[in-house]
Amino acid sequence: MSATGIELLILGGAEFTVDGASVDFANEWTYKGMMCTNIPNMVQTFGYINASWTLRADLIAHWVCRVLNHMKAKGYNKVTPRLPAELAEAMPRRLWIDDFSAGYMQRVLPKFPKQGDRHPWVNPQNYRKDRKMFRDEGLEDGALVFEAQATAEAQAPLQQAS
Repeated sequence: MSATGIELLILGGAEFTVDGASVDFANEWTYKGMMCTNIPNMVQTFGYINASWTLRADLIAHWVCRVLNHMKAKGYNKVTPRLPAELAEAMPRRLWIDDFSAGYMQRVLPKFPKQGDRHPWVNPQNYRKDRKMFRDEGLEDGALVFEAQATAEAQAPLQQAS
C-alpha cells in the first residue's frame, strides 16, 4: 500500500492513435526524453527529477521553437522519431527515468516509453548535457524524419477533380 495513493497516468490518461491504431507507449522508445518513436508531431514536457522542473521545460520549449522554425523554412509539416530496427534489437531497454525510487513513479515507469543506452535515445536528466543537446545540436540527426505531407485543404481540390 502506498502512503500517498497517487496513481500517475501516462499523458493524463489520454488515448492516442496514429493512423487509426492505438498507441502503447510501453512499446516505444524515448527520443531525448521528450518525443516517442513512431508518434509524429508530439512533444511532451517533463522537467528534472534532480533540479528545477522549469530548467528542462525551458530547454524543451526552445528546442520545439527551433524545430517549428526549421519545419516552416523547409516546408515540412510532420516530424517523427524513428529507431532503426537493428538498433531496437541490439540496444538494452531501460526505464524512461533511471534512479528515481519514489513508489508512484516506479509503479508507472513500465508503461512509459523505454530509453536506450545511447544518444538520442536517452533521457539524460542532466542540465549541462540537455542544454547542449537542445540548444546546439543539429535537428536533422538521422533519428528525426521530417516530411512534407499534403494537408486536407490541399487535397480537397484534387479529390473534387477526380
